[in-house]
Amino acid sequence: MADRKKTPTPERAAPSAVNDPLHGVTLERIVTHLRDEYGWAELGRRVPVRCFQQDPSVTSSLKFLRRVPWAREAVEREYLRLRQQEEVNPFVRLVRQGAHQELLALIASGDPSASQAKAHLALGWMLRHLPGQDEKTLRHVLLPVLGFVQDVNFRPEGAPMPLLSLAIDREAPAAFIRELLNRGADANDARFWLPLLHTTDVEGMAYRESRRAPRTDVLDLLLAHGADPNRADERGYTALEIARAYGLKAVLNKLSPLL
Repeated sequence: MADRKKTPTPERAAPSAVNDPLHGVTLERIVTHLRDEYGWAELGRRVPVRCFQQDPSVTSSLKFLRRVPWAREAVEREYLRLRQQEEVNPFVRLVRQGAHQELLALIASGDPSASQAKAHLALGWMLRHLPGQDEKTLRHVLLPVLGFVQDVNFRPEGAPMPLLSLAIDREAPAAFIRELLNRGADANDARFWLPLLHTTDVEGMAYRESRRAPRTDVLDLLLAHGADPNRADERGYTALEIARAYGLKAVLNKLSPLL
């Protein structure tokens, strides 16, 4: 009797897609997600491959990773690690579900599954994913979760930057940054980048990319809370020099009289 070829049935073939956490996730989506979460510098530290460390861009990274299998595998592992971290975070889960009352109950409960580190990481996720970050989002989501964080200068292991730097980087509402500073966030915290230089760069990029007009509300808050306009970063740049490079007249007008 002749051997018969066995053809996988749909029932047997389906689980491979169901069990593959990367099924339907494009490489471009993976790279973009990681860049948005970490920024190029931190991504290049976590996944030390050339495309993230030398003149990085999404386009050049995709070309490199498609040619170098081991590098692509390293990037996919980091993406899966990050997604797993997000999925087990109770704050993120409840916000995704739109469960506002349950979120408030979690904050008030002292549930051990809700830690200060998870609240910090959840705020980073919210600042990136919640659309608009309007007044309702600020009052009902961002500020309550921030209230759970006991030390606003705390930076958990694995966090790309301190909360103040995270808020500046993701263009958080000025009211959120004001609350951070009122609760003791260090306006001269250089662990990531000096906040005054960082906010000047963020405004400069927004202006250069024609996304919006430069604003000075965050700059004003930082200065009011003791940010030193004379401090330079490790490369020797000051906020004034960054503002001059971008042509930010409003920022120059604020900083020049202080020097």
